Order: sequence, then C-alpha cells, then structure tokens
Amino acid sequence: MQQTLFLVRHGNASNSVETDAQRPLSPKGERQLNRLSVALQNKNLVTPDQIWSSKLVRTQQTALRLKDGFELDVPIHVQENLAPEDNPSSIVDSIAQTADSIMIVGHEPNLSLLSSLLLTESVRFEQIVFPTASILCLSRLAGDDDSTPWHIEWHINHRSFKE
Repeated sequence: MQQTLFLVRHGNASNSVETDAQRPLSPKGERQLNRLSVALQNKNLVTPDQIWSSKLVRTQQTALRLKDGFELDVPIHVQENLAPEDNPSSIVDSIAQTADSIMIVGHEPNLSLLSSLLLTESVRFEQIVFPTASILCLSRLAGDDDSTPWHIEWHINHRSFKE
C-alpha cells in the first residue's frame, strides 16, 4: 500500500497581532492558497486521508482553506510538535503508526527538519526549503516492518501559478 505525505507550509501570515501563535493568514496568504487550490483542484494530486495541523492559527486556517479548495472530505487534527522550533522526531513516530496518507500543515524550520529526517534519517541535511504556501509530496510503500524509504514525488509552491 502506498503512503503519501503532503508537507505544507502555511500561507503568508499577518503581523497584526502581538503573539506569533495568534497570527492569522494575511490577504496575501489567502491569495497564495487560492492559487494553489485552483491550480491543483482537479488534478487528483492532493489526496490525504487526514490533515494534521499545528495549533497556530495560520496553519489551522491554511488546513481549512486547502481542505475546502481541494474539496476534501477528511478530518483535520491539531497535533503537538508541529510548531516552528519543535523537534520532528515525534511526528515521524506518529506517521510510522499509520498507513494513512496525511497532509501535514506546519512551519519552517520544522518542515525542513521533518523532511530531512524522513528522507535521510538525519536532521543534519536540510535540503528542502519551504516557501510560504508550498507543498512537498513524499511517498513510500508502507507495510508493517517492510516499508520502503520515503522519496520525493513533487514539490510545488504558489509562485508556479502566479500570472
């Protein structure tokens, strides 16, 4: 069975509030996510079984916008350990406990560290950069102890569809 991860960095955030956790998407961020949704909507590329989001406002808004934009009928779960400076090891452990395909909506540098850990089993090789409103698709064949290594399917961001 193929397991797919869609690692998503939130859209551009507003600086209109005092705490980082409360920063909402800016109008620019909403436009970025709309571009992604419109461009990928009918391509059948983004097909998670569930969505995991950090508890910060902008990621929850991003998760909801993409869920609506891609017309996904899947649950959104707020997860611990997806904040910008969190260690991604526990997320890797959570991923290993399911064969579901998951959209993970988070932040930098956590997403870069998570992708490095999944691809190289080390956080020392931060090779993937996540601009705002970007999606990295990773996949593997999953099966108890016989799972294959993760590999990159595609990586795209909203700028690819800017007119």
